[in-house]
Formats: sequence, structure tokens, C-alpha cells
Amino acid sequence: MLTLPPEVILVMQDHAFAAYPGECCGLLFAPIHSSHGPQIATRALPVENLADKLHALDPLEYPRTSRDAFAMNEARIARLVREAEAAGERWLGIWHSHIDCGAYWSSEDKRNAAPAGVPVYPTLFQTVIDCRPGRIIEARTFLWDGTDYVPVTTHSDFARTR
Repeated sequence: MLTLPPEVILVMQDHAFAAYPGECCGLLFAPIHSSHGPQIATRALPVENLADKLHALDPLEYPRTSRDAFAMNEARIARLVREAEAAGERWLGIWHSHIDCGAYWSSEDKRNAAPAGVPVYPTLFQTVIDCRPGRIIEARTFLWDGTDYVPVTTHSDFARTR
């Protein structure tokens, strides 16, 4: 189970509202010493969604836009994770929003998170936020169970209007 405190939720919600009608994305961190026991995120870090830029550069290779996809700069992610580890944090998860369609684990999410059925980050939580015009319905967190990403937490406390 993943716990998202109110201050972490607020950062994620604000980023989702700012990115709408495009998907947002970001990283979740926790103190290194908290790797056993309850999984509580202590920091949410918004990251730029590169989907529109990639689509503009090569629409055949990147047919999706931020309306229905997210893409992060992997080199930047690696740098952010190194910086967090140097500051005593560990990478706990990834979050992104879905636009006008629910907080579910989509086939596109699965394709990107586990190409050929092999997860890229099998120990990270994956949180999906259901963002609609002027409101967020909820968020759900998924985790790799050895064969697929399965729901582990529904965050009904995400419900908010702008």
C-alpha cells in the first residue's frame, strides 16, 4: 500500500490541473530509512511531459500527444534520482494523469511500463490520477505483482475541484 499525505497530494493535483488537457507526470520519493514498513511518499516532484515535443518531431514514431500519453526524459530522471539519493531519499514511484477517462491501468501504461511483459521499474508504485475539466475524481496506485500491474490503493482523498 502507498500512503500519499495531503501535501504530496496537493503537489500532484496542482500539476494535473496545470497540465490539463494534457497528461502530467512526476516522481514520488520517501526517506531512504523508510524502505521497510509503511510506504509513505514524502515528496512529489513534477516532471515535464515530453509527449507533445516528441510527437512534433516525429509523429510516425510518436503518434500520441500529451492528451493521451506521457513521456519523461530518462537521463533527467536518472539525475533526479541520484540527487534524491544523495539527499537521503529513495525513489518510491511514478505518477501521471489520465484525461477525462478514469484512474485505471491502461494498455498503453502497461506497454510503456512493462515492454514485452518485463517491467522497467518493478518495485516502483505507479499512481494514475483521473483529471477532468476543473476537477480531479480520484487516484489509484498500481504495483507489479510478478505478472502484471495490479491495484494496491485507491486514493479517494484526491477528489478536488479547481
